[in-house]
Amino acid sequence: MFKKIYAYGVLFFAVVMSAPVQAEAGHGGHDMSKMWADMRSKPVGMAVSVAADESGVLWLAQMKDGRIWVSHSEDDGKRFSDAVAVNAVPESILAEGQNRPQIAVRKGVVVVAWSQALEKTFAGNIRFSRSINSGKTFSTPVTINDVNDEVGHSFAALTMGGGGDIVLAWLDGRSKAEAKKSGKEYIGSSIYYVISQDGGASFSENKKLTDHSCECCRIAITTNHNGVPIVFWRQLFDGGVRDFAFATISAYPSVVRASEDNWQINACPHHGGDIATDEKGSLHLVWFTGSPKNPGLFYRRIDDEHRTLVHPFGNTDAQASYPTVLVSNKTVFIAWREFDGNQYKLMTMQSDDPRAERWSSPRALASASGKTDIPMFVVNTQKPLLVWNSQESGLRVFNLDSAERKP
Repeated sequence: MFKKIYAYGVLFFAVVMSAPVQAEAGHGGHDMSKMWADMRSKPVGMAVSVAADESGVLWLAQMKDGRIWVSHSEDDGKRFSDAVAVNAVPESILAEGQNRPQIAVRKGVVVVAWSQALEKTFAGNIRFSRSINSGKTFSTPVTINDVNDEVGHSFAALTMGGGGDIVLAWLDGRSKAEAKKSGKEYIGSSIYYVISQDGGASFSENKKLTDHSCECCRIAITTNHNGVPIVFWRQLFDGGVRDFAFATISAYPSVVRASEDNWQINACPHHGGDIATDEKGSLHLVWFTGSPKNPGLFYRRIDDEHRTLVHPFGNTDAQASYPTVLVSNKTVFIAWREFDGNQYKLMTMQSDDPRAERWSSPRALASASGKTDIPMFVVNTQKPLLVWNSQESGLRVFNLDSAERKP
């Protein structure tokens, strides 16, 4: 009984709180147009992103009053500088839950991407801006998606390599819209991406990575030890199954199935996974499934053609959710969120085992009442820095190396 309640609870959250790329007004008995208008008018976004540059300085991107604001910290997030507005002209920006602004920094170049919400329900654009003077000023934002039709483009994911190469991927509704015009069925969304080889001064044409991705589970993106970008997302497989897949961004990318939970669900659960790579090129994956047979959070490592058995973690009775993963100094760190009925808890565990088969006991690192963001590791950091934003305590950055040493 509990497993069904857990899965259905996640589905209810998805219907009420998510912003699918394509959905019909009134779906599930909810006024989607009103919900969309409320989301477009939010003055502050709880979802933030933090990245580190090559010197270890942290860079924060957050939304307030229709603008993306960027600030930096030289003390691991204890204090941040005065924020600089990226977009001079305010616009409706989505910055909640899975749909958050993105930031990356290399050699004084700060690049930012976000989802702009248009007036039409669930329509949007992927927006981009950059600074070439270490965040002092930003370029006029540009729209990355190259179709002008009012369809969904959202849930951006951004990575920037040491040489300045950028890959920007997002969930895209154009294929679904085209199929609908032709009277054809199209399930889910699609994933598109662009590449920049000059630090964001210009981009390639929009390229399709896959059809039939989940509509509103976030995309995770990283680069491997050779600098090759890898994308991880929830995919629609045959039979209405929504499991996870990954693909490398290369000349001929191919979709590889990453999980075999066989979760059949006719809606997007708004619950993406996360990916990290290590110095040997192994993939470290974490995700949620609501499969009635075995729901919960899971970890898996993939080495070339070998993949480990899945490792469950988290307390399903406490609604364990939204996992994130990082590899730092050969240690694998995992964080996620739980709810005890009164407070959200930030949970962590780690594995120093080279094969990531033995793990520390889970521990609660922090708690918060009221509205909280999902936990996210700092991008490109040399330390295991974990970010958690809450209405109660504001933005907090935790060094898991220090936290694990405390009694």
